[in-house]
Amino acid sequence: MNAPEKEDPRKILAKMEVEHNAAQEKAKKAEEEYEKKSKELLSQLRTDDLADVIAKCQMHGFTLTDVKKGLKTKGAARKSTPRKSPARKTTTTTRRKKPSA
Repeated sequence: MNAPEKEDPRKILAKMEVEHNAAQEKAKKAEEEYEKKSKELLSQLRTDDLADVIAKCQMHGFTLTDVKKGLKTKGAARKSTPRKSPARKTTTTTRRKKPSA
């Protein structure tokens, strides 16, 4: 039986690096294509949804004020502002009894 010849580690490393770089390029192109396609689809959805909203507003006779009232958040949903200074600590002091004479 002939023992398989060992390949040079440098050649193996160079081959792996080329394959790795090719895979990175392929992934980068796929990411760019995904971003481009998703932007196009979101833009199309936005225009379609906007046309739908305009049609519904005209059908029901909504005004801009009506729409704005529907978009406002409720009081509980608002984020409370933090206090500027920490709350005071109230401590009760105990009176000392006067020593009896």
